[in-house]
Order: sequence, then structure tokens, then C-alpha cells
Amino acid sequence: MADLQIKETLFSEDQIRARVGELADDISRDYGEGGLLIVGILKGAFIFLADLARCLSIPVKFDFMACSSYGSATKTSGVVRILKDLEADIVGRHVLIVEDIIDTGLTLNYLIKNLEARGAASVEVCSLLNKHHVEGKVDVPIKYEGFSIQDVFVVGYGLDYGELYRNLPYIAILSK
Repeated sequence: MADLQIKETLFSEDQIRARVGELADDISRDYGEGGLLIVGILKGAFIFLADLARCLSIPVKFDFMACSSYGSATKTSGVVRILKDLEADIVGRHVLIVEDIIDTGLTLNYLIKNLEARGAASVEVCSLLNKHHVEGKVDVPIKYEGFSIQDVFVVGYGLDYGELYRNLPYIAILSK
């Protein structure tokens, strides 16, 4: 891993903080006091979710899922595996999936269908990053999008490469 390095910063700590605040304002306005279950997708979304949660002005409950379609690779395998499932019953509840990045859309498409099949009243998505120009991308509805990026491999602010770089307070392109 010594040959890996940061190529360039895409979004600074200040840019991320400002955008997270805007997303929280939108979510708070849209859900009001109606009750919301936020489902954070581990591990990548944990930092984004924590910052987003602190900016929300409405009462929310939290649960977490862990899924994998990457393993230790930088490209998806195409197979979604649930590594940690929800503990909460979501029947009749409004669910907001909080994701770090949407790459191919495969994992998110699977999760949306899975949670809808469990009887959620609604399932919406909040993603910090969205890669719009990925070959073979599955179209998924994203109600709250932080930033749009090109098809580059990014790290920081929860995103990793081989479990490294998650702790960076900014988002950067990784290069070899």
C-alpha cells in the first residue's frame, strides 16, 4: 500500500460540512415530526451519517446494515451480500437509506427493493456522492444527493481503500 497516495482533493472539509447542513435542512423539512428511521450503510457512511444526524432538527431513530459487493477490490463483483441486517421492524415506517457513494447502483437497488418488500411505508435515499457516468450503472432514485462525481476512485470521510483513508476529513482521488 505504500505506493498509494492522494492524487487530489475533490471536496474540502468546509465544502462537505456546508453540503451536509443543506441536506439535513432538506430532510428535516421533508419529514417534519412524522417519524423517520435512518438506515446507515456500514462502513463507509458512518462519518457522513454522524455529521448529518447532528444537523437534523427532527427526531429520528437509527439502524445499520452492512453490505458488500466489492470485497477488497476497487470494482464491484456484481454480487450483493448482506453482512449485517437491520434490528428494527420497518413495517409501516418511513426509511431513509444513508449511503456514502453510489457507484454502479447495484447494492442500493437491491437494498431499496429489499426494504420495500419488508413493508416500509417509504424508502428514500441520501447519498453523499453519486457517480453519474459509470458504464452499466443501475438507475436508482436518489432524493438527497450531496455531490456528483466522475468515475474516479475516492477515499476519505468514511470512504476507504483496503480499510485505509476513512479518517481523512476531506474527499480525495486515490492514485498509484
